[in-house]
Amino acid sequence: MADALHQININYVATQDRMLMRMNTKQGDEFRVWLTRRFSGLLVSLLVREIDKLGGVSSLASTDETRSLFKQGAMEQRYEEEKASEFPLGEDGILAYKINYKVAANANMMLEILPENGRGITLNLNKSLLFMFYNLLTQACSQADWRLPDAGIATVKH
Repeated sequence: MADALHQININYVATQDRMLMRMNTKQGDEFRVWLTRRFSGLLVSLLVREIDKLGGVSSLASTDETRSLFKQGAMEQRYEEEKASEFPLGEDGILAYKINYKVAANANMMLEILPENGRGITLNLNKSLLFMFYNLLTQACSQADWRLPDAGIATVKH
């Protein structure tokens, strides 16, 4: 995904019994990724592990950048569906199958979500974006009532 990410939205789709993650860019591209319960559990566990290494949820939530994102309404803005004009992964999206990640020296996480075959997406998450992505994912897991073991329990370190 070469374009700069503008918005991420994750919603539970009951008829599919899975979650749809949609990401759009200011250029009008929309990337759609379906998340199963199993995959979401793996992803949440990975995010919790990395958040804990960075000092826990309270540490990430209290950064100036995270507070600024909240003040700007990052978690309350409506997803801009009408902007999508191109679907690089197809209009139906991909089914998430594999996770690759690495953490750079600056603590940014490069998170790659791939289908079983073909192209996926790569998210470059700094500490604040990691925190926001974790929140979106765990809120959607709660909406799905999946009760994943690690959802909502990233530890608070002092």
